[in-house]
Amino acid sequence: MASAERGASAGISSSPASPGDPIPKARKMRKGRLDRRGKMILGVAAATAVLANAGAAWAYWALQGDGGAVAVAGRAVELKLQGRSDDSKQLFPGGTSNLTVTVTNQNDFPVKITSLSPGSGTVTADAQHRSEGCRNTGVVVVQAVIDVSWQVPKNTIGVFTVANGLKMTNSSDSACQGATFTIPVRAVGVSDAT
Repeated sequence: MASAERGASAGISSSPASPGDPIPKARKMRKGRLDRRGKMILGVAAATAVLANAGAAWAYWALQGDGGAVAVAGRAVELKLQGRSDDSKQLFPGGTSNLTVTVTNQNDFPVKITSLSPGSGTVTADAQHRSEGCRNTGVVVVQAVIDVSWQVPKNTIGVFTVANGLKMTNSSDSACQGATFTIPVRAVGVSDAT
């Protein structure tokens, strides 16, 4: 009976309320402080919410596309370009020659080159002709922008020719006769992955 007496003294009744009993007044709630266990539970809940939202954000970014495919952004590697004059069609003042362009694609996806233009830098002659005095080559790319459609598969080297893409002006040094020239070029391209 000791427990029944404790319950009665605490204002707790084990018998159902009868219709004539007065309605007890609600007690005023006091601000309670969280104990160690409550703080721990709230901390774990907050950390779980942060991780769940971060996971949802990652999934939204990484899982693009249809079906069960996963698309993860990779890092593109800059293409290496080298322009050269055509050895089989030598340049002379006022004449034209083919521009041979070597494209090195070290990306894990194919690339489509859409245009070519002169790059920054100077056109240089081969080492032998430079030592003989070929400093002012007078070699230029014939157009400011050359439209092309070159496919370079992933992790390969492509060699392409622009017919009559180079011209030698009359301002070239005479020591440049018979030289092979290296031409700085710039390309614009896009991923050709399907």
